[in-house]
Amino acid sequence: MTGDEAGVGPSRTRRRIDFLRPVTGGRDSAGGAGLTAASSGLPLEADPRFPDWKREGEYLYRRRQYFSGRAVETWPGRFSPEAQEPKDLVFYDTETTGLSGGAGTVIFLFGAAWCEGPDLAVEQLFLSDFPGEPEFLLAVRDLLGRHRAFVSFNGKTFDSHVLLARFRMNRIPWEPGPQIDLLHHARRLWRSILGTCSLRAMESHVLGFTRELDVAGEDIPLVWLESARTGRPGSLPVVFDHNVMDIVSVARLYGVIGGLLEGDRSSTRVDERALGTWLIRTGDESGTTVLEQAYRSGDTQAGIALALHHKRRHEWALAAAIWEELLEGSRSLMAAIELAKHHEHRTHRYETALDLVERAASWNLPLDTRARQEIRRRRERLKRKLGS
Repeated sequence: MTGDEAGVGPSRTRRRIDFLRPVTGGRDSAGGAGLTAASSGLPLEADPRFPDWKREGEYLYRRRQYFSGRAVETWPGRFSPEAQEPKDLVFYDTETTGLSGGAGTVIFLFGAAWCEGPDLAVEQLFLSDFPGEPEFLLAVRDLLGRHRAFVSFNGKTFDSHVLLARFRMNRIPWEPGPQIDLLHHARRLWRSILGTCSLRAMESHVLGFTRELDVAGEDIPLVWLESARTGRPGSLPVVFDHNVMDIVSVARLYGVIGGLLEGDRSSTRVDERALGTWLIRTGDESGTTVLEQAYRSGDTQAGIALALHHKRRHEWALAAAIWEELLEGSRSLMAAIELAKHHEHRTHRYETALDLVERAASWNLPLDTRARQEIRRRRERLKRKLGS
């Protein structure tokens, strides 16, 4: 059944992406004028199987769409220092003939998006059959070469490796540039809250929308292989739309995470301990405030992170105050040990330090061998210092 028969022709993509409005008029949605073979320069006839695509080779097709409503509203330079401004970024995603990433996995659809003023440009390259892969990869390389930093969702683990493998197998020089993989950041900020950090989970819980109709990722290779075998588009239009939505979601998620780093925390709930720690690591002292607020709201892990931050800055009184609070409010082994260290090495209150160690040992918490040895050695050393 074709995409049009299913009622999900390519134009439905724009209607289904409710967080970006399509640009109408004044833009060539397929990108570029005329139908010209990329390599030979010979004109090519339009392919009725893919009416909104421009054919650039025997097996190579290109489509461009524009969406209004800037995806990247704020620009956190430290998030991607390789890019000097939004247009330097390219958000990308691939669709492949397999999900394992092995040597037999071929990329048949490459999508990329970038900012053009107030709009988000989305360009896709489509390989209709295996013989066109070298030409397809050259077009991908040209598209990526216009940008300085690559943004993806799981691209460091999967997409970039498949890309590099295909370029090497076709003996085409290419090296991936600086990469920003939003999956890692999503796990940091939302895994403790959502449990799962798939792109669909990000769309539902962070971006605030659910796809009306989509294709399962594991079915995508079969859709393309069936089309290559029969010469008919089948459900490929749904796959094309799936790819567009993936890319636009990556661009929007980048904007949300960038906003979090710049102080906009009103749009989504995050793991504040993770956010505060991340901000501190980037040199942003507002992370201290984030941790303090999370700790005062009952997040003991945020308190532990905040105390360690004060310790690294040699703010011993602030750190000790938090360890004392954690000790009173919960059986925090970490707080007990850190406070014992503080009193042993800085205040030289050995009896207090020994009391803290004895108290931690009396909790009978399940400890690994290293923790048990740490407590035993500290107790013995403190007893020697006390002469007992």
